[in-house]
Amino acid sequence: MVNKEILQDKSMEKIFGSVEIQTIIKKIEGKPLKQTERNYLSRSIRPKLRAAALVTQENILSEVNAKEKKDPWLIEYNLTQYHYSLITLKKTRAKKLTIEELIIEILTNYPFARFIEAIPFLFLKNNIESWKLLELAASAKIKNKIGYLLETAFLIKPIPYLQPLLTYLKKNKDEKISLLVDGDYEFLLKTSPERIKKWKLLGRFFDEDFKKLAKVYV
Repeated sequence: MVNKEILQDKSMEKIFGSVEIQTIIKKIEGKPLKQTERNYLSRSIRPKLRAAALVTQENILSEVNAKEKKDPWLIEYNLTQYHYSLITLKKTRAKKLTIEELIIEILTNYPFARFIEAIPFLFLKNNIESWKLLELAASAKIKNKIGYLLETAFLIKPIPYLQPLLTYLKKNKDEKISLLVDGDYEFLLKTSPERIKKWKLLGRFFDEDFKKLAKVYV
């Protein structure tokens, strides 16, 4: 159910005119629309709503805001150090993180989709200190995120020495639902894949996409 008070928020006027907002409210309430209002709905309102949905789906606001505050070079540099070469280097050096620190840093401070997609391959291509990672994850309250991404790595190729960690994370999930990347909660609740939801997470990451990446990077 749409919260109609949101439609009255001043920020909505940056996208919709007052007549459009009232038309949306009438449509939501199931009231009959005049011909001019139906025209607004088809020619103006629906295209704007589709564009807004795409912005939410692709986490564009999150990317813009994050890049204003942080320089992703730290992550880009370290990904190349740990055998993940999707990134084209533009500078020469940055602080070297341990592999465990890099995974935590991505999930806590640089949760961009392209970085999160790298994490299963970091598991596959590097030696991980399981309990160091678990300690860091528990401290940052992101055990479920680690569990989901480790399970993703296992879908591509088993990692026997990390099986005890995955088993522990499956049995000790945090109950609070969280987002893998910033986005609209209600939209992600409806569209997130079931495997992600099993880890008490929301996000539009798909197993088939990881498998396609694996053909190139494993």
